[in-house]
Amino acid sequence: MAQLIKLKDYISRYEVNIFQYPTQYIRLKNDNWKKMGNRFEKGMMEDQEEFHSQEIRTAEEDTGWRKFFKRKKEELEHKPEKQEDLVPVPTSIGELKQYYLDGLLPFQMKWATTTLKEKSFIDNVYQEDPYLKYFLQRFPDTYLLMYEPVALMKKAEVEIDHLLIGPFGIDIITSLSHPSGTILYPTTEHSWHIEGGDGQQKIRNPMLSLRRTETFIKSILSEYQLDFPYRKVILAPDLEFGPGQEPYQTAFIGKHRYQQWFNEKRNTKSPLKHDQLKVAEALLKHCRTVAVRRPEWDMEEDFMEK
Repeated sequence: MAQLIKLKDYISRYEVNIFQYPTQYIRLKNDNWKKMGNRFEKGMMEDQEEFHSQEIRTAEEDTGWRKFFKRKKEELEHKPEKQEDLVPVPTSIGELKQYYLDGLLPFQMKWATTTLKEKSFIDNVYQEDPYLKYFLQRFPDTYLLMYEPVALMKKAEVEIDHLLIGPFGIDIITSLSHPSGTILYPTTEHSWHIEGGDGQQKIRNPMLSLRRTETFIKSILSEYQLDFPYRKVILAPDLEFGPGQEPYQTAFIGKHRYQQWFNEKRNTKSPLKHDQLKVAEALLKHCRTVAVRRPEWDMEEDFMEK
């Protein structure tokens, strides 16, 4: 599960200490996955009511799990008569993994919008954002995601493209979504042409935004004397690219290249790298943050602080 180190202009725990939180997250995530896996292997998930009541009993005994299952406990307390409101009990390892990843999403959002003393007010649109969920759930823990960050460029505030910071480089990503079967025709002009079931259309050339983001990346790497590779990526897994040469340090990832690109990311076995964290730290320093102080009653430890 990739780590969300920056979401828009919200405050992030990773801003506080980029060298602490990524490794802490990986360790705690793995430890708690082992706990859940042990319960599954012992057959403690056969009956739905017993499964959810067991979650609550476990939560009462362990601070971390109390937080982890807080949402499901509230469902049981407020809607006990509606069995359909209960999350289906996992019956396979695959279902268990997805159940666990879905449970971790709120904590990723919390870490990307709060510190122990401050918080930002998140737009609800991100709670159900399919692209955000895709990046977080489909890539390894050693990838650090900056999703729609707001960069500070020469005293101006500019929303830039997504940044996926891996152990060996940065992917500057813009995603294109059009009906399957659409063909994109790249040009060097201000607009690109697309062809599909609705005929021909024009869209804004995505390279314009990617180049602006590249300018930001290059300036930060230069300022901090960091030697770290990057490339620009147009991600369109359902679409095809027509004839056209890819610009320098750019990859057009359409339906024919997507699986290879995705597998390369998924199969990355490298741990977090020091240079990777240094780059992430530098980028975070030059992004806008808007936050307020958390009231004292809200300054509490949670599952990921243990």
